[in-house]
Amino acid sequence: MTLKKLSVTLRLALLFSAIAACVFVAVGAYLYQTLQRQMAARDDQAMLNKAVLMRQVLQSRPMPLAMPEELQMVLDNVLGEDGMLLRLTTADGRTVAQTASRTFPSTPLPAVPLARVPARSDVQDWPGAAGTARAVAVQGSAGRDQPPLVITIARERSDRLALLKRYAVDLLGALLLGTLVVAGLAFVTVRQALRPLRDVAREADTISAHRLNTRLDGAAVPAELRPLIHAFNGMLDRLEEGVQRLSGFAADLAHDLRTPVNALMMETQVALARARTADEYQALLASNTEEYERLGRMIENTLFLARADNAQLAMRREALDAQAELARIRDYFEVLAEDNGVTLRLDAAGVIWADAVLLRRAVGNLVSNAVRHTPRGGTIALHAQHGTIAVTNSGEPIAPQLLERVFERYVRADPARGDSGALADGAAEGSTGLGLAIVRAVMQLHGGEATVHSSAGATVFTLRFPPAPAPAAAAAGNG
Repeated sequence: MTLKKLSVTLRLALLFSAIAACVFVAVGAYLYQTLQRQMAARDDQAMLNKAVLMRQVLQSRPMPLAMPEELQMVLDNVLGEDGMLLRLTTADGRTVAQTASRTFPSTPLPAVPLARVPARSDVQDWPGAAGTARAVAVQGSAGRDQPPLVITIARERSDRLALLKRYAVDLLGALLLGTLVVAGLAFVTVRQALRPLRDVAREADTISAHRLNTRLDGAAVPAELRPLIHAFNGMLDRLEEGVQRLSGFAADLAHDLRTPVNALMMETQVALARARTADEYQALLASNTEEYERLGRMIENTLFLARADNAQLAMRREALDAQAELARIRDYFEVLAEDNGVTLRLDAAGVIWADAVLLRRAVGNLVSNAVRHTPRGGTIALHAQHGTIAVTNSGEPIAPQLLERVFERYVRADPARGDSGALADGAAEGSTGLGLAIVRAVMQLHGGEATVHSSAGATVFTLRFPPAPAPAAAAAGNG
């Protein structure tokens, strides 16, 4: 099992255990080294004290070197500590007495002069029978008429150091036990700390497509989880809005598709009720063709919006001459405007960075919508400057309650729904209610903005395109 497959609780518990183990090891090693140095220093100081004491004993109780038994007894009484060896030798290296028959270093240690008090720096290592030992040699006087002696004190083993080894074993056991205790406590603590997260997960699990209005309570969770709760609630808001829009879109689409389908069925049934002349059948087919065209436009616009919502439309942005593009659109709608008694005016300058096909479709929808709802004798003005295109038409203003929803799908003037004002989708005849939604989708694809302002006597639709990107970004966008 890899670390990624472990639960967060177990991973945090293991992490805390590893941290605790590292801390225990560091502290234990520090304490062990400190204690070892202190015990070694005390052992060395004890040998130095014994050396000074032997000096004083020899000076206070001079004895002939010919009486080694009495000297041996004195040495044993002075030392009286296991693991410490003592040897007295003459200047020529002859051993006078020693505490045991163990072998002392073959190479004699440099003796501290009689006039100087031995220091810890005089204690040196020497190879003993049980391993490396510590030893010190000092000069001592055995009396006025006696030659000076060399006092050598060594320690092969120390009760303190033996105790230190047992302390190391106990310290290791405490380290293992402490790590296990920390692991258990960390697991319980982390599990308890993550309980709010589990509660949030259980609460989120109850949310379904039929309960998208449910929101998680951010006040009942720790501060660290509140950004997650806010983000999750924001996602639910967007999902609920999308589902509502999709439901409304499906309902409006079904409503609008039902009208031409019912018309086709009724006309066909009436035509089949009795024999008809060729002219009557031709008139029926012409009427049906109009309904088919309306259905085709509706399907095409719906597919366009679906592809725009999923960013599946390939865009090729380029620098477009605003005057030339708007002139092309004006010429296209000029005949239709004349038939409706509407005047088209153009005032454009500058360059617009946009996809030519999408630009023509968006502006064409606005112009077609304006032609349809401008009264006879009215004027439609096309204006472009600094990357902004405005389509202004005279006539009745759009109702305030409809103005905020003009760019939504299937929002239009419909007496059956009690709307006031009129909106269309840019078709020459008939309305599918998708034209302005397409305009907004086109502007969103460009990263721009579509707005509308309607007051007494004039309605203005404004398209604001973003400025031209940097050369590198432009090359990437064109690709």
